[in-house]
Amino acid sequence: MDEMRIFFAYELEDNGERKELFFSENDLAHYLNPEQVLVLVREDLGRIFIWKGAKSLVKKRFISSRVARELQGELMKDARFHLCKIVSVDQGDENQEFLEAFNMESMEVKERLADMRYVRNSEKPKFKEKKMFPKHYRKFLKEFRDRTLKMNLDGFPEEREFRINEHLKLKLIKGQTVIYIDEKPFHQCKYLLLNLTQKDFAKFDHIDSIDEAFEIYNKTDKTHEREHDLIDPESEFIGHCSNLQAWYEHDYDLRILHSSLSIPLLKKLAFLGDKKAIMRLKESIATRIASRNHNTIIFYLNEKYLKLFSNEELEVMFEDWLEKKVNFAFMEKRRVWYPLLKELIERGIKRAQKIIKKESILYLEEDNFEAYRYLLNNDFFKLLNLEDLEELYELIPKKDLVALRRIESLILKATLRKRRNSKVER
Repeated sequence: MDEMRIFFAYELEDNGERKELFFSENDLAHYLNPEQVLVLVREDLGRIFIWKGAKSLVKKRFISSRVARELQGELMKDARFHLCKIVSVDQGDENQEFLEAFNMESMEVKERLADMRYVRNSEKPKFKEKKMFPKHYRKFLKEFRDRTLKMNLDGFPEEREFRINEHLKLKLIKGQTVIYIDEKPFHQCKYLLLNLTQKDFAKFDHIDSIDEAFEIYNKTDKTHEREHDLIDPESEFIGHCSNLQAWYEHDYDLRILHSSLSIPLLKKLAFLGDKKAIMRLKESIATRIASRNHNTIIFYLNEKYLKLFSNEELEVMFEDWLEKKVNFAFMEKRRVWYPLLKELIERGIKRAQKIIKKESILYLEEDNFEAYRYLLNNDFFKLLNLEDLEELYELIPKKDLVALRRIESLILKATLRKRRNSKVER
């Protein structure tokens, strides 16, 4: 395998063989097809992702884990590669790690493969119940049939609606609580309660947020939950309405809702111009950025959250980064530092532009071919001005004809752009 590569992509064929595909990890979204199963290696992240299209054959899905394990074993035989964890990903239900790894959004599922055929009762084969099922199975089937008949007779609860503010409301539809923003479905509420026993109460005396409560709850023994039925849909709807109403009345206090819901909600409301949402979201993002969690910052970059901030605010938030008080390994630079610099340069922050120039010169002086070609191939040199490009051109090794031609092209474009701007000013 090529020494320079950190990304490999394979498509599973109908016969179970894998076929290697050649494209950049940044272009993955253009190659995804609902009928495909892809095995994607991100060695830099220590991950092998199995992406399963919604219409992919069951056979392909079934053998994909075996193929991924074989690939994992092959990589481990090469000392240059680390042990990669295998992660399964379904179309339309991609986890955040996968979306961040490939800088993409969840792929909408428009049609699924039919996993089973509907058979009418009149078409079913005749059989004698006492020969086909033991006694305990017959009892189970009778109880299941009784519950199903009751559910069909009762039907779904009546549709209900509760409005929080001009943008936000909840609706009860076919027994499911759905949040709407500007009359468009935003999120289906999946679960409401922390089902506690009396002995658990003391563990929650000092919690400060729902996130903290949920973390503690996940560590508790939940065997008691099997002994109780879930609450009915209408009661759950009222509970969700109460939670969101309290969240709104307390100026979108992030302690009241779980962050997996509150942050996306705040983003939607902020981009609709809700001033309270903008303020609260900025506070939350600034606090998390201060923690220097790289995955969090990558998420904010990919999801365009930084567009909420002015240039001055961005410079304040990333002051230590821009002053080079944060050290990165080269792989971390590729994951978070360089994408952040690109965002800041495109926003017109000159300090970020100077950093890219300095790093490019340093790599050229050190003959670090991989590093400066990474910046060139990912269009960072396009962000530099004419004077910077001319300075870099003098440092490019004469044998690197590809880099020389690309820099020459960038210099020509920058020169023409400068001339056009001069004519406009006159």
